[in-house]
Order: sequence, then structure tokens, then C-alpha cells
Amino acid sequence: MLKINESLPRPRASVRKALTGEEFKPVVEKMGYKRTEAATYLGVKPVTIDRLTKRGLLHPSRALRHPIYSRDDLDQFLRDTR
Repeated sequence: MLKINESLPRPRASVRKALTGEEFKPVVEKMGYKRTEAATYLGVKPVTIDRLTKRGLLHPSRALRHPIYSRDDLDQFLRDTR
């Protein structure tokens, strides 16, 4: 039996949300990557992304502040260079 000043261990955040009725946020799949994220996705260093872009093998979108590499473009690059 618990005493009044003793407390139970706190449940994890996901359990707390379920207990309190909060809704879970949907997971949004990422469709574009910044330079370092694209390098991680391909398993190379960021300088390699710069070289591939300069050679015309990758085509980033420059509509935003940072160049964004689409996942489809990165996948196409991997398929074409097998």
C-alpha cells in the first residue's frame, strides 16, 4: 500500500498522452533534404553533394533559402549510377 507522500513512477510521454486523451501528431514523410541531409541519405560527405551538383548529376530546388534536394532525384541518381 502506498503512503500519501510516495508517488508512482511517471509513465512515458506517449502513455501520458494516451491517458490524458491528447491526439498524436501524424508523421509527415520528408520529400526534400538540405545538403547535409542529402549527403547522409546517400551515405557520402556534403562536399560530394556539391561536386555532384556542379557536374549536373543532382538538381536541387533553389526556390528557398537553402538548396533542397528532392528524395525522388536522389533515388533516381542511385538507380542511374548502379
